[in-house]
Amino acid sequence: MTTATLMRSEASQITPAARPPMSRAKRQWLLLGLVLAYGVALAVRLRNTAFIDEALYINAGNAYLDYWSEGRPLGDAGAFFSGLPALYPVLAALLDSVGGLYLVRAFSLLCVLGTAMALYGTARHLWGKRAGLLAAATFMLSGPVIFTGWLGTFDAPVIFLLASGLWIGLTRKGYPSAVLLGAVLALAAMTKYTAGIFVPVVLAATLVLGVLGARRALVAAGVALGILATLWAVWGESIARDVAFTTTDRTALSPTTTGALLGLAGDHLIVVLLLAAVSLVLMFRAGDRRLPILGSGLVLASMALPIGQMILGEAVSFEKHLAYSVMLLALPVGWGLARISRYPLMVTPVVITVMIMALFPLVRADAMYRWTNVQSVVTAIESDPREGLYISSSTDALDYHTSDLPGVAWETTFELYFEGEGSIRSAVDDERYQAVILRSSTLGNPEQDAAQAVLLDALEESSAYSLAFEPFPASPAPGDNWLIYTRG
Repeated sequence: MTTATLMRSEASQITPAARPPMSRAKRQWLLLGLVLAYGVALAVRLRNTAFIDEALYINAGNAYLDYWSEGRPLGDAGAFFSGLPALYPVLAALLDSVGGLYLVRAFSLLCVLGTAMALYGTARHLWGKRAGLLAAATFMLSGPVIFTGWLGTFDAPVIFLLASGLWIGLTRKGYPSAVLLGAVLALAAMTKYTAGIFVPVVLAATLVLGVLGARRALVAAGVALGILATLWAVWGESIARDVAFTTTDRTALSPTTTGALLGLAGDHLIVVLLLAAVSLVLMFRAGDRRLPILGSGLVLASMALPIGQMILGEAVSFEKHLAYSVMLLALPVGWGLARISRYPLMVTPVVITVMIMALFPLVRADAMYRWTNVQSVVTAIESDPREGLYISSSTDALDYHTSDLPGVAWETTFELYFEGEGSIRSAVDDERYQAVILRSSTLGNPEQDAAQAVLLDALEESSAYSLAFEPFPASPAPGDNWLIYTRG
């Protein structure tokens, strides 16, 4: 053995063997983990006091828990809810009792992550790992999704249930899974009545692409209808009232022009919609007749809530509801991006597109999270807490944040406004309230603005009420101040 050979042999023993390159599967799992971690980081950095819906659900859930455990009068705690009040509100109240608002929001974030995984699993089963990864990324890299993922409302759980329905319907086989699918869809519709419009969409997808499609879809539909019919037989009257008030016979609480709502939809969905359009074109050219049927159905269904609110002219919850649209668009977009990435030299453009999508939630989620922060009002109340009845246009949030103050009860101005001008003035003359807390800016509804003007006029004329504090800002908008009137 020559000296050079001996040296090479010794060097090979000292130098560690090179690590084998990471497999494609591991790289995709790593990328999926990074996408989910990015979404979590974007969500948990958002900060604000309780949103009106968060507070409403938790307060109502606590009312139900008190009624069940202590027999306290329940009143009409669930009136005008857009979902069964004994479902999500009670769950939210239980979570809040354990970990506060942070845990309620963390549960929503967990549901959003579960939705991303359900979309990943569905697309992976149908079209491969790359389509699964891109479908999950499309969903997570969206402002409305990040916003909904850190909001303690029933939207994140309902989106998860619908995505789970797609996963069960399109990837599982056998009749037990069909029964499970029907139960999941029924639970989604019970949790949020509006989710009922997506039940036929999931069933149709099962019919088109699912294993044993027609028979499983019929079994799932029968189970869902059976559960909902049983529910209707027991609580039909109250459900009919709530569905009419919140969904089928709803009047706009915050009237907005169609153009303004269209602009909001464009701000959030323009890239995803363009990608969905390209994906549909490719689906029609793919040769599988089932693909364009599925893709077209999901794209059309994704427009149901936005178009419905545009017709109604309702801005309330509009941006939040776009998360449903993104969930439905994620599958066709994931398929389309995976298809494009397999063309020569097209991997880099797809990566750049995903990176552009990742920039949207950085700005859009923050903008959506800037509702009125009530901490300054809570601090003012806590500085001189007085027992009695309080009224405000932000009652639900204030009630939640002052729940530990003894003897403080709350009423909302909206109920008083519905009673008319005479009742408004009588309430002030009778000194019904210990404190009246209003914002000087518009409420977004001309009728409510007129009623608030009557209330402010009555307070100014009353000798029993006066401003307890100098008006202080409610938001950065000029002229938007908190006005706190107290009695005596």
